[in-house]
Amino acid sequence: MISRRTFLLGALGCGVGPTAIGGYSRLIEPRWVDVNHIHIKINTLPKRFEGFTIVQLSDIHHCKYVPAEFIRKCVRQVNALSPDIIALTGDFIYESDTYLPALAEELSHLKANEGVFAVPGNHDNKELTLYALSKSGIRLLINELVPLYRKNDYILIAGVDDLWLGAADVDKTLRGVNGESTIMLSHNPDIVTGIKHGNVDFVMAGHTHGGQIYIPFVKPTVMFPQFDTPYIAGLFHVEKTTLYVNKGIGTSTYPMRFLARPEISVFTLTG
Repeated sequence: MISRRTFLLGALGCGVGPTAIGGYSRLIEPRWVDVNHIHIKINTLPKRFEGFTIVQLSDIHHCKYVPAEFIRKCVRQVNALSPDIIALTGDFIYESDTYLPALAEELSHLKANEGVFAVPGNHDNKELTLYALSKSGIRLLINELVPLYRKNDYILIAGVDDLWLGAADVDKTLRGVNGESTIMLSHNPDIVTGIKHGNVDFVMAGHTHGGQIYIPFVKPTVMFPQFDTPYIAGLFHVEKTTLYVNKGIGTSTYPMRFLARPEISVFTLTG
């Protein structure tokens, strides 16, 4: 965590005005991780899952601008939270699949009481990602649904393929769901528009980087028109489904962030 004093010293060290903003956006904010704690209410949550915790990492984008050392630091932060499960919502690498083995090695150190689950993003080769993450003890869900048990109680964890470059199939993924508490991992938040609401209680997504470069009073998609979605960052309620869009920890296109700090999300489920 970077203190306000560190931020101010960094900005002063980079100069003033546009120079300071540029230096801050390139050197400080991309490594200034925000840990957000959010309570998620699920009316049908079994009693044994009251207080269940999920930590989400998204859009790691391992590349020359997002080094292994930074990912290692984020992994340590996640582990320190002692989550019940960890959710990884896609875009593991950027520009080259050659970064995937090193990333998988870093992610192999993630520790969760009841498993680490992932879905692919639009930058991920599914076959290579499945192979690398499986070796690291991470379960990649591609249009799949798995139950998570605590004695006779259970919740359902669903994961869909990428909405842009994959073959996302919500109906196939949710086949057989009949009122159980269901949590979905999706890279792209727009998946929420294809859900029959009531089938999924909570969706975790990423993809947008929170706009990555946010200019006040300017729509974030001006800088990144590919993020033309109403779901840029944070918590949304779409009919009966709760959606959370994580800002991710990496960058793409431009190796900088402005007013869109990298994020680790911590969810506590309550009935």
